[in-house]
Amino acid sequence: MNRSPTESTARFSSLVPAPIHPMQARLLALVAAHRFATTTQLARLTALEYASSASALRQTQRHLANLAQQRLLTSLERRVGGWQGGSAVTIWAATTRGHRFVATDEGDEVPRRQRPREVSTTFLDHLLAITEVRTSIEEAVRQEADTEVAVALEPECWRTHLGPSGQVQVLRPDLAVTITSPAYEDRYLVEVDRATENPGRVIATCWRYQEHQATSAQVSDGVVFPLVVWLVPTDRRRHRLERAIAHSTGLLRDLFRVIRLDQLPTLIHGGPAAIPTPQPSNQVG
Repeated sequence: MNRSPTESTARFSSLVPAPIHPMQARLLALVAAHRFATTTQLARLTALEYASSASALRQTQRHLANLAQQRLLTSLERRVGGWQGGSAVTIWAATTRGHRFVATDEGDEVPRRQRPREVSTTFLDHLLAITEVRTSIEEAVRQEADTEVAVALEPECWRTHLGPSGQVQVLRPDLAVTITSPAYEDRYLVEVDRATENPGRVIATCWRYQEHQATSAQVSDGVVFPLVVWLVPTDRRRHRLERAIAHSTGLLRDLFRVIRLDQLPTLIHGGPAAIPTPQPSNQVG
């Protein structure tokens, strides 16, 4: 039995959402790119479009509610730690329908079915921390005249090179950041550390960055390798990683910085020279 034109049209319209407000499209794309974001983070990321932060938050809440009504976003009421201090916040994730909308709009491959409620709390905290880092970077860059920032997320920020035996090695930073102005260009590869790994594993990753830097220097034609920034939650963790880097014989300390999230604006405004390189220390952490 043939389906009637009316039934076919209804089925097609349920699969392909109608055009949405430009700001809603931008919010949806942000959530899809980061996988998870809070209402406040999204309001901060789009704050320049509004007269005040209060207006940004109010309008963002309205747009997000509308996206949820269209089944393009879903919300999770979860308690998260780290940068939010264990507070309960509204977290947004794109639905399968939302990801398909973004993929179709940007000409990308349609993603597989999404299951945001199955993500562990630890991984959710990590992804939200990445969103917070991107938000903080953009807020800091706004304070600089004639300055722009480009942020690449996973997997676009990943880097590959050939290892000593010719095997392909993949570096997986959480973000790649390029800040440009008429006077300079600063480039960073950012690792968001949640203090869940032994410092030995962090040092192993640092060696892989140094191997990649050495390989890149042979073919870069004068382009400076990005500074590798480890963002950590506490001073205790910062001291531990700084000591581990400083005491690793042969590791190039100038290639790395270890900072807390609240030190990120200092790095953005002052460049790599604003944060000292890791130094040997006998301080107990």
